[in-house]
Amino acid sequence: MMDWDHVKVLLALADAGSLRGAARALGIDQATAGRRLVALEAQLGTKLFVHTPSGYVVTAVGEAILPGARRMAAEALALGRRAAGTEAGLHGTVRIATGDGIARGLLMPALARLHARHPEIRTVLLTARTLVDIAHDEVDIAVRIVRPNDPELIVRRLGALTSRLYASVDYVARRGVPAPGGGFAGHDLILPYPAPAGPFHGEPIGAGRVVLETNSMLAAAEAAQQGLGIASLLEHLGDTDPSLVPLWPDRPQRHELWLVVHPDLARSARVRAVLDAIIEGWPAG
Repeated sequence: MMDWDHVKVLLALADAGSLRGAARALGIDQATAGRRLVALEAQLGTKLFVHTPSGYVVTAVGEAILPGARRMAAEALALGRRAAGTEAGLHGTVRIATGDGIARGLLMPALARLHARHPEIRTVLLTARTLVDIAHDEVDIAVRIVRPNDPELIVRRLGALTSRLYASVDYVARRGVPAPGGGFAGHDLILPYPAPAGPFHGEPIGAGRVVLETNSMLAAAEAAQQGLGIASLLEHLGDTDPSLVPLWPDRPQRHELWLVVHPDLARSARVRAVLDAIIEGWPAG
């Protein structure tokens, strides 16, 4: 029987294409990932990957066993979720995925309420603008501005957020405010990564100069504070910063905020406690 830890290296390496990336995804060191791959190939008596200058390429044998390995991973995750969903204790770990702009000022008060009531619940907060696949990743709860399409997930609308364009007081003093309809001509832009293909707050960006792309809204906010350019920030970040000036008040962007959980986990007492603490902060949701 194949060692499950070894199979996880197979899957992670197939997805990442590099041993370093696979190790990072699994939370282990690169040497351990390499040893597990060697052990799995020795057990099966065949090569599963070819190491090329551009990375690890799956062999024909590896491709043949990958679908079964992915089914094993899906079943293992489902079993873990079903087991977690039956737990009645208010203790243990709950993993939450959200953007760092949402975490700051919006999610942190909920976690403070949670831990005041249930100090034995530990939360792991994963922040990135990229979406996690809650149905297939080991994440219990997601709070995000993109509504998932998976009908099997439990989705609740929390409320609405507004983002606006901001620049530093110094930037506006030096460069002025961009003229609507001018395509940001003569101005520097701080964009989310990956950069939007269409308009930015209703304005084409072709005439502007992109100086920074980032998947962190907090990094974008700091870049704007330092005068690098114009950034789109959630109001609770931009309006509370005296070093920033809101631009184009008639062009806000509205975002729906969604709370997402897998149904197998919604019955877990600790997950339910986290959900309740988050929902409490959005009574009109």
